[in-house]
Amino acid sequence: MERRDPEPTPADATRVTDEQRDLQGQLDHRNDDPDAPGGQLTGDQMADEAGR
Repeated sequence: MERRDPEPTPADATRVTDEQRDLQGQLDHRNDDPDAPGGQLTGDQMADEAGR
């Protein structure tokens, strides 16, 4: 049986791109608006129709 080793990890695989950094910044701050609709509700309090 032939043994298949995984491909080596590319040298730049751990570097963050500008696009990834921007997206992560948006995700990190998505709940910053206290006046957002439903922002004060927990997942248990939110209506099922909200599509969570």
